[in-house]
Amino acid sequence: MKFGLKVFLVIAVVIVIALVVTSIMKSVMKVGQLKTKEFKIAKSSFKDWESVLSHPGSIRVETLQAGEVYGTVHGLINMKNPKAAGIEDKKLSAPLLAHLIHHEKYGDFLIDTGFDSAFIEKTWGNFEGILKKGAFKFRVEKGHEIEKLLADRKVNLKGVFCTHFHEHQGGAPSLSNDIPFIFGKGEAEISLFPIAFSRFLKDKTDLQAIDFNAAGDMPIVGKAVDIFGDGSLWAIATPGHTKGHTSYLVNGSEGPKMFVGDICMFGQSYELGVESGGKFAEDLEANAQSFSKIKKFLDTYKQVKPVFGHESDEFRIKYE
Repeated sequence: MKFGLKVFLVIAVVIVIALVVTSIMKSVMKVGQLKTKEFKIAKSSFKDWESVLSHPGSIRVETLQAGEVYGTVHGLINMKNPKAAGIEDKKLSAPLLAHLIHHEKYGDFLIDTGFDSAFIEKTWGNFEGILKKGAFKFRVEKGHEIEKLLADRKVNLKGVFCTHFHEHQGGAPSLSNDIPFIFGKGEAEISLFPIAFSRFLKDKTDLQAIDFNAAGDMPIVGKAVDIFGDGSLWAIATPGHTKGHTSYLVNGSEGPKMFVGDICMFGQSYELGVESGGKFAEDLEANAQSFSKIKKFLDTYKQVKPVFGHESDEFRIKYE
């Protein structure tokens, strides 16, 4: 009887452990998964960039700093690239940028959200996980959280275009849940559950994924989507840093700008001809290919100004 009881208890413990593990695995699978619908691709009359750039749209853009990211140079640039030889690996703080777009017909949108007020008091802000305190070192200065920046400008936000997730959508929880968030198909939140993960978009009800396989091809860059169908805003597939990473061309009367996202994070990297670092890139080869085609595009169309993932003319990286 005693032997039978021990066997029973062992079996019971094994069953309990199995149930716990199953529950954890189900949670792991859910974290980072998003219920999306397909973004409706507008028909474009443009077949080449010369015609696009000669017809600027009724759109303008303002770059905002909504936070800071603390790290090192090797987190921003691929130090293994021979072109990066000699660059000093220093500690730094890099601006987290959000770009406010105003289209005369369609209204106000963001490219990326920056951080919200959750990051004022906590360096991990809205991130979750048992090691969130050590894993994430961010900051937003009071008055520069995205909800305050938008309120100061009396913005009636119509939607958000995401270059990718990572920390760049850290302000999403403070934005309306029913506006569309638009991003490249395959994009997912950080999901190192239960260590460190994000659920910035968990309450959003209108998540739209761009299937670039269904998009047309444009010279040099390949798959590209004319967002409004008027040539004013283009989404360009630039996978590598993340699976769904997307760059955006804003083609306005103030001059065209290419928001390259994190395939190139700062100006020095671009000038050296070096893609972003391997520390955070999901696919180094694809990341390098995406950088190469965007660099070729910008070298060809010099009137287009690049804006990097963590640096702009207005907001610069600070080195320690």
